Amino acid sequence: MKVVGRTLKMLFLIAGCVALLFLFVASVFLGQIPSDKEIRSCLTTKLYQVKLCPGSSSYVKYSQISQYLVKAVVLTEDSSFWQHNGFDFGELQKSLETNLKKGRYARGGSTITQQLAKNLFLTKEKTMTRKGLEAVITLRLERVLTKKEILERYLNVVQFGKDLYGVKAAAQFYFQKSPSQLDVVESAFLAFLLPSPENYSKSFFRKQLTPFARARLNQIVERLYEYERINGDEYETARAKIAHLWGPPPATIEEDPAVEAIDEERIEQQIQEFGEELEPTTEN
Repeated sequence: MKVVGRTLKMLFLIAGCVALLFLFVASVFLGQIPSDKEIRSCLTTKLYQVKLCPGSSSYVKYSQISQYLVKAVVLTEDSSFWQHNGFDFGELQKSLETNLKKGRYARGGSTITQQLAKNLFLTKEKTMTRKGLEAVITLRLERVLTKKEILERYLNVVQFGKDLYGVKAAAQFYFQKSPSQLDVVESAFLAFLLPSPENYSKSFFRKQLTPFARARLNQIVERLYEYERINGDEYETARAKIAHLWGPPPATIEEDPAVEAIDEERIEQQIQEFGEELEPTTEN
């Protein structure tokens, strides 16, 4: 089994490198790769038609974002963010193996940098050319920007709910706070929303955490504590807040709209799958 896994990983890496080289050459001739100036200019997302300019009142600098949110987002979305150069090949392999095993799309493998490339420069078109462009733009983002600049831009354009983009709008909408004021639980909630913001935000609108949402929030907080991103007092305070956040949960899993919305099995399996994605990470 180990030999098969190593062989699969090697083939995957070779195929990826060949594809990247081919698509890089093709994309240069197509003239679709953003310049360094475009990468550092105003953020105009092709996916959601959102425009933000560094220095504007709606743009939030990295230093103005709660470190609780930074840690929660990195932990849940891209655990090796501070170490990789745009791609997490180990996570891509795990994603491929999980999806093949389950016969469905159960686990993603995109890094935060890849997600930023999609949001800023690409459409929802699903073609090999688009995937190639995504890969090349990801490499350029990593070359032109620092890790903190990448994360800053990502948090300024990512979706947190229906027609709700960027951490400033999200912090104000959900908690009537600035991004710098977000506590552990509020940060965990915003990180929890990212995979499916319109579905997962139903807890907020109902003012009642679903069993799925409550379990995931607890898991994020537990991992933050386990990997020493928060201390013991912060952990205990966060756990107590989750227990009373927006009232008691629904009595049964069947009443949980988040479970129905993502079309998965029962909540225990969802939480198990989610937990597999949370790994330790170290900031540079």
